[in-house]
Amino acid sequence: MAMKLRFTHSWFAIYFVLVFGCSADLPAPSPTQGAKSLNFGAERRLGNGEKNPSTPFLRYSPDGRLVAVWTEDHDTPWPQGSHTGHHRMGGDRAPSPMRNAMIAWSKDGGESWSAPRRLNHTVEAVQGEENGPKVAFTPDNKAFVVWSIPGVKGDKTRANIRLAMEDGKGGFTAARTLNEVQDAGRFPIIETMPDGNLLLAWIDRRIDGPKPRQLYLMKIDSRGQALTKNYQVGQGLCECCKLGINFADGGRTVYMVNREVDANKIRNHVLRKSLDGGASFGAPVEISNDGWQVPSCPHSGPSLGRDRRGHLHVSWFTQGRSEPEAGIYYSVSTDGGKSFAPRTLIQRNTAPETLYNNLVVGDDDTIYFAWSNLDSNSRSQIYMRTLAANGRTWSPIQQISNSKGNASRAALALKNNQLQIAWTETDGEDSRVVFRSVTVGQ
Repeated sequence: MAMKLRFTHSWFAIYFVLVFGCSADLPAPSPTQGAKSLNFGAERRLGNGEKNPSTPFLRYSPDGRLVAVWTEDHDTPWPQGSHTGHHRMGGDRAPSPMRNAMIAWSKDGGESWSAPRRLNHTVEAVQGEENGPKVAFTPDNKAFVVWSIPGVKGDKTRANIRLAMEDGKGGFTAARTLNEVQDAGRFPIIETMPDGNLLLAWIDRRIDGPKPRQLYLMKIDSRGQALTKNYQVGQGLCECCKLGINFADGGRTVYMVNREVDANKIRNHVLRKSLDGGASFGAPVEISNDGWQVPSCPHSGPSLGRDRRGHLHVSWFTQGRSEPEAGIYYSVSTDGGKSFAPRTLIQRNTAPETLYNNLVVGDDDTIYFAWSNLDSNSRSQIYMRTLAANGRTWSPIQQISNSKGNASRAALALKNNQLQIAWTETDGEDSRVVFRSVTVGQ
């Protein structure tokens, strides 16, 4: 389950100089003189506020529409008829509420939205947080959406991957299950390959303990037809942290990032590289030896981007080996993933909490980072900062949300000079999806 980090605040004073003075890490960069903050527009809401929207994901379609997917409460009662607030039923062993996967789109960068459409035809407990719905598009703008639901016994750790696609009639096909072994897959992602086919990946447990989880892939064509069966390309994965995918060389090169876990429960991040279009992958390359030893998965995976020069950019959260190291980090590979620069601290933890991160790369190779951290009132908020293409010019850290409860798990989308961000806010038993936009590069 998602974990809070257990420290005493005195560790900061005792170890700060020792940890950062003796390591090869780069400390949190100060804002560069002249670097500007982002001037975001007003907050907007997505979804039906009466049904607790949460877990947004944003992506632009090829025709320029901004598309959002998220989850909402279904009218069906909770298991055993109990309802204690959907976001409070956390943890892998807690029963799941009945949730719908929803989709809507905007032609004007989020100023107005189409009527939301439900994606799942049947009543399902669509999962959220790192495991929420994702959308990708074929070159002709057909949308494909994946999500995860608990297994037949309601166990979220033994789940199933679901896929629905636009049917050409204004709706979506009935969802089908992709994992060939029942109750084995979770944390799916979907990306469009340069050839127009789609690559799906997820964390799989068909080969169960004592081995850690496996990385499975599957390819489908633009009609939704399977081009491959499920196939394994890696193992040793942390079982509840999101994955990342990117492509190069017309799709011949596939990059993936994930959090690993070893026999000692140390959870570092790695990059995997394929030179044959994802059919096979070389040995994973460690991005940073953080040394975070924690017994359970933190539900906080890495984010991956690639710029026009072919540089690979990764951000992530780690506790590290001691409290002063805990925070959001960044590293870059300039040699196609063979090695990574020493990690740079983007922002240190302000309190002992697990943080969540995301990034996107602009057309000018500017990197936009978003993450959660606690404010002075111990409420989780969304923060952002940017790094220019020169790798040296950092903007100030900005607080983007102003939640009265807690804001978390920011999603980003960027097309040309339009940057969009959405996140979930929770307050008591209620949740909502909040959205903001900004023009960048000016």
